[in-house]
Amino acid sequence: MGKKVSKSKKISKGKKAVEKRVKNKKEPRQKPSEDPVLREILTRIAGERGYEVAKVLVGEETTDDEVAKRMGMRVNLVRKILYELYENRVVSYRRVRDEHSGWYVYYWRIEPERAREYFDNNKRLILQKLEERLKTERNTMFFSCGNGDPKVSFEFAAENDFKCPRCGSKLDPYDNSSVITALERQIESLRQHLVES
Repeated sequence: MGKKVSKSKKISKGKKAVEKRVKNKKEPRQKPSEDPVLREILTRIAGERGYEVAKVLVGEETTDDEVAKRMGMRVNLVRKILYELYENRVVSYRRVRDEHSGWYVYYWRIEPERAREYFDNNKRLILQKLEERLKTERNTMFFSCGNGDPKVSFEFAAENDFKCPRCGSKLDPYDNSSVITALERQIESLRQHLVES
């Protein structure tokens, strides 16, 4: 005699098979922290620090206090960044009341798909900004101290006797060819997205 299988088990097996097929059809996505498009979106919304904060949230849900501790930043600055990201629907939160203190604790997580939605809705604006930045990078001679301080234009360097305004070190010419190449790739990729959509 054949083995009897309950109706719920049949449905469960069928559902798992469908889920497995759907899962296998999905294209492998880059991790959000390695995705150049997502990086550009996060940087545009909340700056380089915003991108660094978002990286901490990749693959987990954590509190603003924990993010601040891991990054060595003030919690108020982390909260400000998180609220900027939240306003653009790139992160979301879950609010839980602490039983001991009675205060609410916010658990934050990144929403890469929402960030992509933002990106899709703002492609033309982002393309324009990237093209402006590329033009600036191509037409400006930059100088840097090499100590991690921001690069400065020739005019600014000359006004400061070619000394870094932050650390006082000598400013040398800065090779921005890798920045130009990266911008050209991003612009080409974005143009391709616009053609496809």
